[in-house]
Amino acid sequence: MANEAIIFSGLQITNGDWHVPAGITTYNDTVAGIKGPTPGALAVSVTGVNVDLSQLTTPGWCKITNLSTTNFVEWGIWDPETTKFYPVGEIPAGKWIVFKFSRNVAWEYGAGTGTSGPETNVLRLRANTAACNVSVEAYEA
Repeated sequence: MANEAIIFSGLQITNGDWHVPAGITTYNDTVAGIKGPTPGALAVSVTGVNVDLSQLTTPGWCKITNLSTTNFVEWGIWDPETTKFYPVGEIPAGKWIVFKFSRNVAWEYGAGTGTSGPETNVLRLRANTAACNVSVEAYEA
């Protein structure tokens, strides 16, 4: 099968005389697996929480919804060897993002070029000023 997922996305900006049209806002993609959504609702602290994607062999599409009405949530990669969080993006209060995981999302990156393994890095969420609930819906690729 093919084209099981329909992805809706767009960005339109109007600021005075500056106007960026939304352009094409949907496309289809293949979802070969049938696992997900996982892991569901999470309590996210200001120090962060790792997202358990162990139910998925290969993570694919993901929707993260910030259920807080006041705090933004950062999302990114947690490296357990260095105990460092590398934020990639923010989700405003009450908003969501949709993205597709890289096939190399969990790989450990060393001093050389490319991936060096083993798969230890994880997706992490971190609340801004107070703990909040976040819904994570990840699906098999």
